[in-house]
Amino acid sequence: MGNKKFLLNVKDIQDNSAKGISLDGEYYLVIKLGGKIYVYEDRCSHQDMPISENYEIEGEKIICMWHGAEFDIKTGKNVSMPAPAPIKKLPIEIDQNGDVFLIS
Repeated sequence: MGNKKFLLNVKDIQDNSAKGISLDGEYYLVIKLGGKIYVYEDRCSHQDMPISENYEIEGEKIICMWHGAEFDIKTGKNVSMPAPAPIKKLPIEIDQNGDVFLIS
């Protein structure tokens, strides 16, 4: 089993929203959609801008409002230009207390 890093508790983020978290010099995008948590690197594949600083959630897509790139929240797949590639989804574990850990 890999190392675990605490990110946040599921209660620390509202449903249908996103939050940027800085941890050990890395930046993570945490999205809560329909009560489920998804974690990605907080970098748009278009121009490396932090999605958490300028986004909208529309259905099951997160839109990077810097330039309009859209990504599937469940998979990270790029669904519209100008995003040339998906955003990187990261493995997580959620314990019985609702604490979300990044697994590395």
